[in-house]
Amino acid sequence: MADPVRPLVVIAGVEALAVLGMFLAVTVAVVTGAAEGLTGASPSLAAAEIAIWLLFVMGLFATWWGLYRRRRLARTPFLLVQAFALVVVPLFLGSDISAWRIAGWVLAAVAVAGMGLGLRPSVRRELA
Repeated sequence: MADPVRPLVVIAGVEALAVLGMFLAVTVAVVTGAAEGLTGASPSLAAAEIAIWLLFVMGLFATWWGLYRRRRLARTPFLLVQAFALVVVPLFLGSDISAWRIAGWVLAAVAVAGMGLGLRPSVRRELA
């Protein structure tokens, strides 16, 4: 019988790595000054933006780790991440850049799949 939790572990891991990539990109942009128009000239605002991205990364990796270890408490944060991803999808789809729109459709598909897979009763039974 297939492991019902494994797809959740994969989805959570991919999402954590994607947000880690965004964190690194934002950090480089802020440190080099490339994002001055987005964050303003305030160093404290830039530090806050980096800290918020770091919190997202840590939360997603904690969710991935909990699912990897088959912890029941990781299921709710996983489902919340999928819900928040669905909230962000319209921002991607409304972009003028086609790569962002494609990313939005991919994010929507992954979030819907993650939500559906995470709500299965077999997942609830497998998590300790």
